[in-house]
Amino acid sequence: MQSQIPALRDLVLIGGGHSHVQVLKKFAMNPVAGVRITLVSESGLSPYSGMLPGYISGAYSEKDINIALGPLCVLANARLICAKVVGIDPLGNTISFADRPSLRFDILSVNCGAEQTPITGSGIRVKPLNKFIPEWSEVKKAYSDATSAHSIAVIGAGAGGAELALAFRASLSVQTLIYLVGPRLLPGHGGAAVRQLKAVFAEKKIHYVEDHVASEEPNPALKGVDLKLRAGAQSIYADQVFWVTDVRAPQWLKTASIDQDERGFLRVDDRLRSVSHPHIFAAGDVAHLVDQERPKAGVYAVRAGPVLADNLALAVQGLGLEGARSRFRPQRYHLNLIGCGDGTAIASWGPLATRGRIWWRLKRRIDEQFMSRFSDLPVMQPPAHVLPSALAQDLPDDLMRCGGCGAKLAADPLRRVLARLPAQVSVNLKLGIGDDAAEVVNTGATTLATVDGFRSMVSDPYLFGRIAAHHSLNDIFAMAAKPSAALAFVTVPLMAEAMMEDELFQLMSGLVDVLNAHDVVLAGGHSAEGAELNLGLTVLGASSGKVSTKSAAQIGHGVILTKPLGTGVVLAGDMRGQVDSKLSSACLASMDQSNWPSIEVLVAHKVGALTDVTGFGLAGHLGEILRGAGCGVKLRLANVPMLPGAEDLVRQGIASSLQNANALVLQDYTLVGIDATHPGLQLLVDPQTSGGMLATLPQEQIASCLEQLNILGYQAVQIGEICAPSVMEIH
Repeated sequence: MQSQIPALRDLVLIGGGHSHVQVLKKFAMNPVAGVRITLVSESGLSPYSGMLPGYISGAYSEKDINIALGPLCVLANARLICAKVVGIDPLGNTISFADRPSLRFDILSVNCGAEQTPITGSGIRVKPLNKFIPEWSEVKKAYSDATSAHSIAVIGAGAGGAELALAFRASLSVQTLIYLVGPRLLPGHGGAAVRQLKAVFAEKKIHYVEDHVASEEPNPALKGVDLKLRAGAQSIYADQVFWVTDVRAPQWLKTASIDQDERGFLRVDDRLRSVSHPHIFAAGDVAHLVDQERPKAGVYAVRAGPVLADNLALAVQGLGLEGARSRFRPQRYHLNLIGCGDGTAIASWGPLATRGRIWWRLKRRIDEQFMSRFSDLPVMQPPAHVLPSALAQDLPDDLMRCGGCGAKLAADPLRRVLARLPAQVSVNLKLGIGDDAAEVVNTGATTLATVDGFRSMVSDPYLFGRIAAHHSLNDIFAMAAKPSAALAFVTVPLMAEAMMEDELFQLMSGLVDVLNAHDVVLAGGHSAEGAELNLGLTVLGASSGKVSTKSAAQIGHGVILTKPLGTGVVLAGDMRGQVDSKLSSACLASMDQSNWPSIEVLVAHKVGALTDVTGFGLAGHLGEILRGAGCGVKLRLANVPMLPGAEDLVRQGIASSLQNANALVLQDYTLVGIDATHPGLQLLVDPQTSGGMLATLPQEQIASCLEQLNILGYQAVQIGEICAPSVMEIH
């Protein structure tokens, strides 16, 4: 029986900007029962704009200036969906994506920043920052490796462009020629600040050109561009151009029928609520505050965060926003601190300005204090389930849920989900969904069947559906056979009916997308309520040729692995909020990679034993091969591919819950030149989800096989050799 309060409202946040990270933190510290939060972001990292010049000048590392959204979502018990939004339907309450199903919401908030207004030419645009940072890294590397001088032009002479030019000077050699181009230096600042900045430019040999760029023309002779200026015939040559000009809203917002200003920014009132759609909110650069608009600066997004959090908490409960705390009143003036890249900064307030080290120390203190709020996050206790009275009316009639067939999902939402999925058509399917059982005809000589399933390991139900599908198909692939049909068993947690329907649709869409890509028909299944999201799959397959088995290894065969190890420890670390965005993305990409192309290559190269690496870990599944074939192995630990950062997690004491049981198999091996505390040994028994293929091949086939596998995108490596039964070694 289930009695805890179900989710009744969907609060969706688009973008991990300066306001939304505060919203997540606030909801983590003060959760609202009955509310499910989803963060949609293109990246798992949120760069803090105030620290960007410090990063370029070398004062900060890339890690220092990024807020990791994954751990923050874990803290807030929020789903994280890494995807690019392409549209909003404010009437249908859905968000659309380019490559995945739409997502519903009850309350929506947008804090996705802005993008640089397009300028003719191919220079680098500073916004959005997630795209700029890797581009700058490539430029700096190229300049560091070069033997000749370079020239850079920064277009846009506001505070952002000026600070960027000063940061470039601190980062690059003194021989690098730096231009700053714009019609006015420091618009919105007083004359004292302008004079201070011009003095710094003279000191740093930065050339300010008071003009507009009229055009950008390639200069093939010098492999750069000539910037033609509007005021005359003057031109500036630059190897690289950086645009820090005016900004506009992301273009996908244009199609949304939500009130916007002339640049596409969402018009909001002093509650940060859309003036046309009161269930939609916006903050930061993407918002236009009616009657009190301010410059697009990070300081306003930071100041808006607490107000936005309070108002979203009220709105998602159906409460009014009439309290004094619900109003956002941005200050008309604020202290401007412009870093000079040398341990000093210019402080500007209205007509006053001064330069000194104290101002750089103040800027660092302010920025680092803000970032410290999102690092070393506390471990939260489960909240007390006290349902706000405004949501109580939406509770299901009976929270004491039945078991047996009484726990099935209702017919109507299930029917609607199935109707929205792509049609399932196969020559092998005579009767499918809708009848009491599927009728499947296999034309192959051999019919294969397997079953697998597990609870969700990621917060994104669509991605969970994809990974579960890949994992379940692998057992058929491991027999060198093609799957033909599948039956699904789905468990969905109790929520408001619309939310349950959307959760099921997201999951089933991910599942069907993978099945369709492999010509596998979803022939039927069963759905039920449960404590958490689960997916089980029964898969049928056929083989018209020889079925591969675990026992076909021969002495002298080489052992190869097609994917890196570490998904178990990474998923365990992710649950604890201790995995950075790059490692998490690498882990998810590995699990979402199909093994079928590798099977075709392995079969073509006379594969012997074949299996997939799953819950028992590499050592466990290798042991199954060895016992079946009556052989031994020499395993080279240094050759085993591992997810970058997985060994560090092991050193931190993080392990999957199955690892200790798996580790008993290591007693069968003799360690040769390997310390028993080596973290790689723990990864040999790390349980894998949607892991790679473990295969043995004749030695003369190895080189060609690995070459083809690597071309296909697999991190395939020979990790050992099959030996006489008396040999069980890890080197």
